[in-house]
Amino acid sequence: MGVPDSQQPITFLQRVAYLISRHQQDQLTASEAEELRAWLDATPENRRFMEQWNDTQWLASKLQSYSQPDVNTAWEAFRAKHLTDANFERAPRKTFRLTWRHWSAAAAVVLLAGTAWYVQRSRPAAPVAQQQQQQTPVLPGTSKAVLTLADGSTIQLDSAGRQVIAQGAASIHQQNGQLRYDIQNPDAAPALNTLTTPRGGQFRVILPDGTAVWLNAASSITYPTAFREGNRQVSITGEAYLEVTSKANHPFQVKINDHTTVDVLGTSFCISAYANENTIRTTLVSGAVKVNTGNTSRTLAPGQQAQITDGNIVVSPTDTAAAIAWKNGEFYFNNADIPAIMRQLERWYDVHAVYEGSIPVRTFQGEIQRNLPLEDILEGLQSTGIRFHMKGRNIIVQP
Repeated sequence: MGVPDSQQPITFLQRVAYLISRHQQDQLTASEAEELRAWLDATPENRRFMEQWNDTQWLASKLQSYSQPDVNTAWEAFRAKHLTDANFERAPRKTFRLTWRHWSAAAAVVLLAGTAWYVQRSRPAAPVAQQQQQQTPVLPGTSKAVLTLADGSTIQLDSAGRQVIAQGAASIHQQNGQLRYDIQNPDAAPALNTLTTPRGGQFRVILPDGTAVWLNAASSITYPTAFREGNRQVSITGEAYLEVTSKANHPFQVKINDHTTVDVLGTSFCISAYANENTIRTTLVSGAVKVNTGNTSRTLAPGQQAQITDGNIVVSPTDTAAAIAWKNGEFYFNNADIPAIMRQLERWYDVHAVYEGSIPVRTFQGEIQRNLPLEDILEGLQSTGIRFHMKGRNIIVQP
């Protein structure tokens, strides 16, 4: 193996890259290990070449020269297929691009021109769209939720439902994927209701004070059927966007957990507090809010985001459009790695991500519509070299 076949120089180099990558990931079979040893023993140049693959600066320079153009081309082709001109007119066009944060073993397979071609030939994988032909397509989420009344009874809600629910002094109107509360007797004792969206669902509710709340998938809000004197308090899990009605002497407060609250004036803001995310985020679009956790408080100005991690609050400028992209029917990936993307897909498509082997270390930047079938989203990700296949409602992610 010391001298490449002059008729197949690229295939030879691809094989070398593949073996080195497998070695770095401790995934070599016995025959592959013997093949790599024979190649290393063939010439001193081969051993020096092996050392280069372990040089992070060399890998970084190669990644920049080989990987970036092809990835951008793949994303542009994907976006051209799935996004219309109307989508581009809503906001400045943002390009999906793949960036590499670590120069690890996975990089070796992509570094050498044509290496991905070799891997695909040696381990063929059909496009995601073709794999889906044998199973029911996974469609995006819809407007659906469960309303739990104070007495524990539940009502299933969807976009098609139209009804009026009587609850004490309140009339609850369901129409067009939204609930709206009308209060006949504001002095009546309020009851606590909870609106919960499942995975694959979202919903909107207009609270008794006129505050509008959009719930993302796998989220909930608990609120009274009437706001009496004093604070207006609600509790939220998951992700919600709120446009709070300003009422003098009646402050509005969002309770996130036992330690964290958000005090609100008349304002619009987004809270993201999923249990499987490490950080609670509050993003202020307009007005003013004060974020409290433990004994620490920070007041936000429009265009700022507070991130709470391990009891600490960090405030920084942010892109508010990105924070509420889900409300406007888009995924927005801001340097999102593959697990972060998978968590969003799990919630919206009601699927599960299963990882086989090591997770490719890559991050993505950009936005894409949430009304696409899951296969189309995976097709776009797969165009950058990430390997997926569907098994039932499981997304199998492969290195």
